[in-house]
Amino acid sequence: MNKRLRKKHRLGEFQELGFELRFCTPAGWSEAEHLGFWDACITQVEALGLSLGGGTGTCWDVFVSGLAERATVTAPQRQVLLDWLAAQPAVSAIQGGPLVDAWHADVPPREAAA
Repeated sequence: MNKRLRKKHRLGEFQELGFELRFCTPAGWSEAEHLGFWDACITQVEALGLSLGGGTGTCWDVFVSGLAERATVTAPQRQVLLDWLAAQPAVSAIQGGPLVDAWHADVPPREAAA
C-alpha cells in the first residue's frame, strides 16, 4: 500500500493508538462532587493531549484517544492518566487496557508508536 493510502486509512506510520479504560466513582456522590471530579479529570485528560468518550453511571467504560487530528496515545501518556486516576481517593476498580489501533480492531499496534 502506498504512503497516501496508508495515511488515508491510518495504517503503518500513520496508525493511531488508544486504549479502553474502566473505573468506578462513588454512587453516593453529590452533584457538586461528581462535577468537581469530572472537571479535574477533563483538565488532566486534555493537558495530556487526550480525549475520552464512553458510558455513564458510577462505573465508567471509556475509550481514550488522541485529542488532535491524527494524534495517538503513547505509553507514557497512558501511564500518567492511570497514575492520576489511582491518586484520586474516591476512584476504584481502575482497569487500563493495552494500547490498540483506534480505527482498526484487527490491526496490532506498531512497536514504534509506543
